[in-house]
Amino acid sequence: MVKQVQVIEEYYDEDDDDYGLFYAPDSYDYDEQLVLLACLLKLKQVYDRMQSMTPQMVLDEIDDITKNLKSDLKDTAIREVHNVVFDYFSEVLSEYSIPQSGYVKQDTSMDKIIKQSIDTLCNQLRDELKLKSMHFDSIKSKGTFSILPNFKRAVQKLIDGVGGNLLYSKEKSERNVLDFVYTDDTLWIWVTKGDSRVCAWCREQEAMPPRRLRDMPYDHLNGRCKKAPVNAEYTEDYSRLISARF
Repeated sequence: MVKQVQVIEEYYDEDDDDYGLFYAPDSYDYDEQLVLLACLLKLKQVYDRMQSMTPQMVLDEIDDITKNLKSDLKDTAIREVHNVVFDYFSEVLSEYSIPQSGYVKQDTSMDKIIKQSIDTLCNQLRDELKLKSMHFDSIKSKGTFSILPNFKRAVQKLIDGVGGNLLYSKEKSERNVLDFVYTDDTLWIWVTKGDSRVCAWCREQEAMPPRRLRDMPYDHLNGRCKKAPVNAEYTEDYSRLISARF
């Protein structure tokens, strides 16, 4: 298969519409949108600073700018993701009457992946703007030097990288609780809302026979479906905990 080459003009075309660029998609829940907005604010501050820069100024400063952006985005993303996942994790613990005393650990395995996605985002933004700046500076182009197309790609990568991993972290923490509550022999089914908004993939999952939790897929963005145990068998540790509490 021949790999499609990205059209080079995309790096140089003028694009002057930044309306709504730094807003989180409404497909995310309110708490998730706040995480994305905190990260997007860091990106917007860099965008606002660079809008009036000449190509030569960009070449002179882009390494330092993206280095600082990496640090700011990582600190902000990890802090905000942890806060939201902790709140969600606490809700799940409360649902099963489990105290926050070390019985179940919150999942933080996504930290490294989030940091890697931010590294990739910033490195690509840096390299693209260097390429564009050298192009405009070398040919003394009379066209408009616009950084907007590059930031549009960066925004989408940020939303995908932080938002997607935030959703995964929430569900991973929930599964840590479910692993504590239910035995490995407990079987689960996929339960949809049963309305016209249910996607084909979720209908397919609902039609499948009961499976163990480890074989159940993770939900998709904006998912409304639930996992439900068919034959609820509780672990000895959970049974003892509940007996002691009640």
